[in-house]
Amino acid sequence: MLLLLVANLIVLPVTISFFKDDLSTRWIAFNILSDTIFLLDIVVNFRTGIMNPDLPEQVILDPKLIARGYIRSWFFLDLISSIPLDYLYLIFNQDFDDNYQASIWQAGRALRILRILKMLSLLRLLRLSRLVRYVSQWEEVYVSLEQKKFSISNRLAEIDDIERGKNFKEMKQTADQEKLECSIVN
Repeated sequence: MLLLLVANLIVLPVTISFFKDDLSTRWIAFNILSDTIFLLDIVVNFRTGIMNPDLPEQVILDPKLIARGYIRSWFFLDLISSIPLDYLYLIFNQDFDDNYQASIWQAGRALRILRILKMLSLLRLLRLSRLVRYVSQWEEVYVSLEQKKFSISNRLAEIDDIERGKNFKEMKQTADQEKLECSIVN
């Protein structure tokens, strides 16, 4: 999803600006793929748990509450940016009259305007920035836990060294005492 979003971020403005009504197979496949994935993303968002605003550590999994929250926040922007307006225009505006060249030219201009509207899909980057903030927050927690884990393991190693040192001293004293006893006997 992220890769497709970044691809749209780069490809859409370049195509709208520099290519005239590109209807190549690759462009159509890319558009259909991205529109389909963005529409599937809408369906997935209706089933994805959301954070409880009152208790940030609690996730809401009730489908009705999820749907209500999604419709109030990102749904309409996602829907508008995911509808393949350019292809709908081509499907519903097929005039096969005598003035075919003029209708093709008008369709091209209309498609160009609709593709500019498709730039709304780039507003999904706002959601991406929210995701990045969320991940960075958890990254801080993870780094803090790793530092604490390292500190605790370091302390345990120091305690182990101290214990081994005591045992070593006791063993050395016992060995010295045995040497002394052996030398007295001999």
